[in-house]
Amino acid sequence: MPARIFALVLTFMLQSPLALATEKLSIGADHGTIDFAIGNSKIFRTTGSFKHWQGAVNVDDAEAPKSSVEVVVFTDSIQMLDTQQTAMLKDSDFFDVEKFPKMIFESKKIERTGENAFKVEGDITLRGITRPMTLDVTVADRRPDAPAGARYARFRGIGTIKRSQFGMTKYVDMVGDTVEITIATDAWR
Repeated sequence: MPARIFALVLTFMLQSPLALATEKLSIGADHGTIDFAIGNSKIFRTTGSFKHWQGAVNVDDAEAPKSSVEVVVFTDSIQMLDTQQTAMLKDSDFFDVEKFPKMIFESKKIERTGENAFKVEGDITLRGITRPMTLDVTVADRRPDAPAGARYARFRGIGTIKRSQFGMTKYVDMVGDTVEITIATDAWR
């Protein structure tokens, strides 16, 4: 009899709205992009992207602060328009992809700032150094009734880092220090 009661309680817990409050969604290079830009003048501005990355968004619609984001970027997938720039950024003066194959962002705090806008504070780890980073995120085309394996929503996050804080100081005076990062992705159930 106690086993039957336990099974009923477990069934109730798994079907309750509280158990379903947080939902894990998949994001990644198959359905999105991570782009970056450096240089703030009309004379010099260069852009690039990462072609291999993945992550997860845990969404709690009822309480946004209970949501979370994690993104893993494979640094060897960096791509610039110029192949020489791509090779240079993979070298030890910049991403040092052999020694540091991953760059990771993990959220620490999520705050709703508008109906479809959020401030996501977290830590970014790059070249073995961890620093805080904030993303301003907007959510569009949300489909809470999407079935498993379908698109749930579109996310766009924009933030900046100072590359010198991660040991990438080469050409800072000529090129600039602030790197703008944009993540645009569909999130899938």
